Amino acid sequence: MRQSAPRFPDGATSRAVLIGCSDFADTDLPAIPAVQPNLADLRSALTDQAHGILPPEHCRVLADPADHRGVGMALAQATHEAEDLLLVYYAGHGLLDEDGLLHLALSSTDPGHVGFTGVPVDLVKRHLGRARARLRVLVLDCCFSGRAVAAMAESGSLLSAQLDLSGTFTLTSTTATAPSHAPPGRRHTAFTAALLDALNQPEPLTLDGIHQHIDTVLQGAGLPRPQRRSVNAAGDLALARGPVQPHAGPPTGSEPEIRFRRQPPDPPAHRARDTVMYVLMLGVLAAMGVLFEGWFATLIAAAGTALFLGLVLLLVLLRRDLRHDLVVDGDGLGTQHRTNSAHVPWRDVECVGVLRRSPGTVMIPNVLIVRLKSDAPRPTGFHRRLNQRLPDRRYVVVGILGTYGVDPVHLRSAIEHFAGGVYRTDQELLEMDPRLR
Repeated sequence: MRQSAPRFPDGATSRAVLIGCSDFADTDLPAIPAVQPNLADLRSALTDQAHGILPPEHCRVLADPADHRGVGMALAQATHEAEDLLLVYYAGHGLLDEDGLLHLALSSTDPGHVGFTGVPVDLVKRHLGRARARLRVLVLDCCFSGRAVAAMAESGSLLSAQLDLSGTFTLTSTTATAPSHAPPGRRHTAFTAALLDALNQPEPLTLDGIHQHIDTVLQGAGLPRPQRRSVNAAGDLALARGPVQPHAGPPTGSEPEIRFRRQPPDPPAHRARDTVMYVLMLGVLAAMGVLFEGWFATLIAAAGTALFLGLVLLLVLLRRDLRHDLVVDGDGLGTQHRTNSAHVPWRDVECVGVLRRSPGTVMIPNVLIVRLKSDAPRPTGFHRRLNQRLPDRRYVVVGILGTYGVDPVHLRSAIEHFAGGVYRTDQELLEMDPRLR
């Protein structure tokens, strides 16, 4: 069937929230390693520079959230800001409580107390229902296990019935077992792999076309067919303007880096300022020569000339020393100064984010901080004075953003580009460890 002409959302007034849980504290919930690549590659597709629909700062990733509050705040912010499109995506375990109500598992979810430890799908629906966005798209890539599988089988239309919402286009993946939904050894879950393939087609697919493509792929692979539910929503919306190429994995050191450096003053203005300063210095020397005569004047002139040349040399050296670089690449995160450099590899990073102010101070804003994995060695060469204020050795202050002229939004985009979902907001960092206040 020929699809209608696609309509593309306005990126400036659209928002996306991508949520995924790959690791779980409870042993009854098996890990889903493919969720992390799901998040990284879907974000890459939606924000693709050539054919994506969103600027990077309008696509938020929540990787392995542990509490309801962080999820609720992210949804609330996107709900408030989105005017054209609001897209919410979840990948992980979908669990049903004793009443058959669907909950989205977080990394701390207890399958025995789903109602208290999971995110009810009704909560997501309420946020979508309050959104002023013209179109709301909900994509659920849920893996079911144990009791949830049996409950789902007893009520085959239960999931769709719970997701009715005016003005919302919903895509869901229903599976009988986790392996059939997230094949071992594959980079993506089956559903999201088909979704990414749909976004990478030569011609843009509408939401209806994306559903048809996913249905064909999954059915051909012998997997459960996805569900589609459109309630007063336009299925002609497209999520890509052309073929996108999501990153196949965390970039390696051979790929381009993103370097942040404070820009020097505008050259013409810079030269004009220096000229005025030099003229004033020479004027002072000339005035001293008029005021004093003989050998004393010669001595004063010589001393003044030496001072003048010394100041010029000092200015040159200071400008060279002020060149500080913050570098984000496939290997990790680092700083480069004229006299020293420091680096922390992604393999040692549990999470990274920007605190609005440095711990223990009220004067130092926007500090880039890393939380190391428990077995990771502590890197050296970073800001010694600020690191002495941190609660324990698992934290490292990489630097103050103002030193490098870094915009926090652009920095977050760079980190997520190379490292996936390791970024945490100020609020998330403080919720994780109140000692950072």
